[in-house]
Amino acid sequence: MSLPPPLPAAADSRQATIVWSVGGLLVLLLTVLWPYQHWEFASRSSIVMGIVNKANADSEWWYCLFVPPIVVWLIWRMQGDLRRLPLRGSWLGAPLLVLGMVVYWAGYKVDTGYPGFLAVQMVTMGLILMLGGWHWMKWLIFPWAFLVFMWPMVPLESRLAFPLRILTAKASSGFLNLMGVDVVRDGTSLHSAADAARGLAQGAEFKLDVEEPCSGIRSLFSLLMISALYGWLMLKTWSARAVLFASAIPLAVLGNFVRMILLTLGSKWLGVEFAVGRNIAGQQEMSGFHTLAGFAVFGVALAGMFALATFLEKREAKRARAAAQVAAPAATSASLITPKSPWLPLGVSVLICLGGLAFCAVTDTTYRVGAPPVSLALPERLGAYESQEMPMQAIERQTLNEGVEIGRRFYFKSDRAVLASVVLSGALKRSLHEPQICLPGQGWVINGKSFIEFDCGLAAPVKATLLSMHRDVQNEAGQVERTRALNVYWYQGSQGRTASSYDEHVGYSYADALLRNIDHRWALLSFFAPLKNQPLGSMDPYAELNALEDMKTFMREFVPPLLEAAPKE
Repeated sequence: MSLPPPLPAAADSRQATIVWSVGGLLVLLLTVLWPYQHWEFASRSSIVMGIVNKANADSEWWYCLFVPPIVVWLIWRMQGDLRRLPLRGSWLGAPLLVLGMVVYWAGYKVDTGYPGFLAVQMVTMGLILMLGGWHWMKWLIFPWAFLVFMWPMVPLESRLAFPLRILTAKASSGFLNLMGVDVVRDGTSLHSAADAARGLAQGAEFKLDVEEPCSGIRSLFSLLMISALYGWLMLKTWSARAVLFASAIPLAVLGNFVRMILLTLGSKWLGVEFAVGRNIAGQQEMSGFHTLAGFAVFGVALAGMFALATFLEKREAKRARAAAQVAAPAATSASLITPKSPWLPLGVSVLICLGGLAFCAVTDTTYRVGAPPVSLALPERLGAYESQEMPMQAIERQTLNEGVEIGRRFYFKSDRAVLASVVLSGALKRSLHEPQICLPGQGWVINGKSFIEFDCGLAAPVKATLLSMHRDVQNEAGQVERTRALNVYWYQGSQGRTASSYDEHVGYSYADALLRNIDHRWALLSFFAPLKNQPLGSMDPYAELNALEDMKTFMREFVPPLLEAAPKE
């Protein structure tokens, strides 16, 4: 890209300084100064402070805090070229600014940070277009896009973590068995195989679980950031940069695969305490070997990334030399861009941003969290079913959001068993994850997902999610038996609101908080029914249908009393 000649008058340079300083102050006001969300539930604080709090609570998100200085440095590197760009704002930035502030207000009203993240991206682009124009946007497109890495993608983490855990566990068990190290995979867990000759039961030597830190998801986001930055600085073509950026995904998986191999072999040869660490009062204390194995993730991934980048650089250099011999670079019309007065676009931009904040200031943001929609006092007996209580476990308290409560009982009779769970969100947390996030980690293979609508004894039929799944186990005779199961679940909110899926309950949470001033306290009602074990090839085709009908009868008796016993608004 050829650039226009230096600006003829110093006044133009001063104009640009004033314009971009005001634009920067507007972004600073939205992200650093304005109290946006109740991140810590005590008082509202800014978007950036929310990110700092998240990073302090979980060190894996510290990389987000490096993004702003990197963006500033990227722009500083281009300052010589940017100073020669004229200000020719485009009014197409105005609708983007308005939409961005609407999204900003919506997140402020609903009290959630993710609309704020999106709004900052939209407002920043709108300001660049309004104040500078499309030629400024072309130069600043990468620093603007790089801002995405500033936002902690917690929902994306929860969606991707379990698939990556399963993938890492499958790859590790397959490789170890190929090496001659007998390993049995159970969901996301790796157990040493039974050894009858040595009198060792399954799992006697080691039991390892591919937990979230070992899934690759934590390192994936930071590796994507590094690959994007390195590709922008070292590579010249967008195709090569895209290849390097995409390589972060398999390289993160490869790095965590290497970590699991090291931990498994270390546990087998050196002992679990040396390789993994000790479990003290339910808390896992990582050993030095475990910590070093964690560094292997980045060692393997960065080595692969730099090797790929070197290959791409050499290929680009070769193509550039060939292109230089064919044709000279063509001239562009960049020098023909004439500046326009920036003051009106600047005034409109300030008016839009400050007007949006003024609307936030007068918006009623009183938190009206609903009472629990169900009672957690599950009945001890239900018709012919007896039950056994299954209280909340310590690991569940550690992993679930603060304030989450669980009522759970295992109901059984001669020909049927149902695990009934009621998971109640915390008073200040509206979302609960969906069962299919954690079921694969327990060894279940989900065969199908569908939606059913049935009479549950309420004012209106309930629409719920139905999961069918199986799990294969080997009995003492060496025969593989398949356990099938059904899981029916839905989300129960305030004032009789129900949602059949996770996405639907999140949508209702935002819409009702925004339009109806209702902050739902959701409860996940989940009913899990295992079917009898049957040898492969001789399974009853009607077993699932019969189980579903039994579950519907069970739920019609089970649910209405719990809703009637719930605390009133």
